[in-house]
Amino acid sequence: MHVNLIRYGLLWMAASVAMLLLGLLLAQFGVEMPAGLATVLPPMFASVLEGMRIAQATRAPLSGKAAWVNAAAMTGVVAVLTVVQLPLYWNNPVVVEARQTVPILFLTGVCVLLLAVILMVNRLFLGHGIKLGLKRLQE
Repeated sequence: MHVNLIRYGLLWMAASVAMLLLGLLLAQFGVEMPAGLATVLPPMFASVLEGMRIAQATRAPLSGKAAWVNAAAMTGVVAVLTVVQLPLYWNNPVVVEARQTVPILFLTGVCVLLLAVILMVNRLFLGHGIKLGLKRLQE
């Protein structure tokens, strides 16, 4: 069973927009969200929901290899959606400053590291979502 990548992408985008709006709202009160939260929470949310859907459809856990394949595909969706969003924030003053002051090789390394973190989050929470879904089915 494979993850519905379109639904995963939509869930990820919805969670990302919600994080953005929450960050703007909190900024009005002088509160800042941790930077890593916006990287980890959207794939966490989308992976759990997709895992629960897989559990409903298959009524069995995924094998380790299938779970990794699905997590890698979900990470690919995040990478593609991030590239699609790039023009939206390319001229943001913070991004412009980073592009001008930080070497491109270092920025590339950070992006690869973030994708590795997202892969791990996807794999961990896909399995967690499947377990939650199976537990819900047993009740």
